[in-house]
Amino acid sequence: MAIEWLSILKSVPELLSGLGSLVKNNRATKDALIRELRLNIKAFETASKTKKINFDKLVDLLHNEAIQTARKERFTFNSIKAGKIEETDVYDKRNLRFIGKDCNWLFKNIYEKIEDLRIQKNYNDSLNNIENSNISLQFSNLFYKLKLLADYIQ
Repeated sequence: MAIEWLSILKSVPELLSGLGSLVKNNRATKDALIRELRLNIKAFETASKTKKINFDKLVDLLHNEAIQTARKERFTFNSIKAGKIEETDVYDKRNLRFIGKDCNWLFKNIYEKIEDLRIQKNYNDSLNNIENSNISLQFSNLFYKLKLLADYIQ
């Protein structure tokens, strides 16, 4: 199964190194959120190294506990980076629709997408065999949101 969106994963090392430098300069909750973002991007990188992506394993690699904890603590996600996404922050055309959104929206949306994929997996026992639902596109959309968030906060 050819998944064209995985070609963008070539830029993952730059994303990860940029996020690594941010971790050193922030408080604990911010650190946990950025580390979780890095781990989620690395999960996509790991999945891309196989001939066929196992969506069940990929969803198991994704984390959103730091986002969940931050939400419970009423953490202000916009303290990671204030303001709204502008056109200059977007490096992939498919993310242009998110201009005007902020860190708060991105973190919450990423959390919801990961949870949605987990719910689909639990309900159907596997993401790999779901019919009438483009799981590949859902993962692609999630990856591009993760990438947008990484690009934006750097």
